[in-house]
Amino acid sequence: MAAATIEQLRWNQFRKQFLLEERPRDFYQVVLTQLGLHSTDYWTPYLSVWARLGDYDAKKMFESLDNGKKIVRTHAFRTTLHVIHIENLSLIISATGPSLFRASRMDKYRKVDQLSDRQIEDMLDQVKSALADGPLRTSDLKKAVPKVGDYVRPALVMLMARGEVVRAKANHARSNLTSYALVEKWVQGFQLETLDEREAITQLIKYHLERFGPASVDDLSWWLRQTKTSVNDAIKRLGDDICKIEVRGTESCISSEDLELASSLEAPTEDIVWFLPYEDHFLKAFIDRKDFIADDLQPFICPADRRHFWPSDPNGYRKMPSVGVRATGEVRPSIWLNGQVIGRWELDDEGSSKSVVTSLYSKVTKSQQTMIKQVCSELENFINSSLVPISSLNRMNKA
Repeated sequence: MAAATIEQLRWNQFRKQFLLEERPRDFYQVVLTQLGLHSTDYWTPYLSVWARLGDYDAKKMFESLDNGKKIVRTHAFRTTLHVIHIENLSLIISATGPSLFRASRMDKYRKVDQLSDRQIEDMLDQVKSALADGPLRTSDLKKAVPKVGDYVRPALVMLMARGEVVRAKANHARSNLTSYALVEKWVQGFQLETLDEREAITQLIKYHLERFGPASVDDLSWWLRQTKTSVNDAIKRLGDDICKIEVRGTESCISSEDLELASSLEAPTEDIVWFLPYEDHFLKAFIDRKDFIADDLQPFICPADRRHFWPSDPNGYRKMPSVGVRATGEVRPSIWLNGQVIGRWELDDEGSSKSVVTSLYSKVTKSQQTMIKQVCSELENFINSSLVPISSLNRMNKA
């Protein structure tokens, strides 16, 4: 079996992220190959694409999401919002949907757990019937199905977990006031193919390792919200397609084909700088991020409290009490140099023109500092020229 160094394994991960010389054709390819772009913040998918593609037509991406063309926004991994390509939707929903459905079904906060299964199904049928004529917002749904009332939101999540509903139209690219639509009516020609959950999890783990590996069982369990037993069983079913290697003292899994490729890679000869956005899907795929973020920088990049948004001091130290909190904590926008996080960037969001503010936590050379400033300038230009114009109702109406 081929042997690959730690460095080769890491550069191979970055290669699969389109962070090296190989660039994607368009934003559709980024969404397709990455399985899902984290979308808790509505700008994150656009910025994740920019980090991998460079300058592109962000308005076209918004229009694709806003019209159900090839990509949709729905809840999936870790029960959170993601932008997903419709070619992956059936598999991802089949693997992540049951866990999402159970979590919403047992929601004690909204007292959904007190409803009978029959009441749940009746509630879901009412919401689907209301959406039959087109997209509706939650406020409109509550008027259309008054008996469902405050259960509308969990009902929508459960329907997204079944792959029957997705988030649809929004006023603009940064608005979280989206409407909801039946996926088969929203995405032309799409029909959900429900797969066996066990087989779907197995297949999705294979795809994930091909795109993100090496990854540990802990990483996979975190990412899919599955038990370690379920993940280990899936890895066994994959047989020789997956092999286990030790990475810095931790047993990790990698595609056998991928390991062979990684062993032949050479490190780039020139410095490389990346600016990844808030909650980028790459870092969120790993519960332990020590290979990318040094321990002393973890509190700056994955703070445990919520007192860190700009314009608060991005240099303020935030104690990280445990790895578990670190994983569930937010991943702030990060600055990378040669495959390691060395700093953080934040958006000065006041006014119509946005500024990107940087904080470096590692020493860099003058030439590296120049590169960082250049990428920062390019990011700032993309935000102001491409994202700002599609991120307010007035601007969208003018366009």
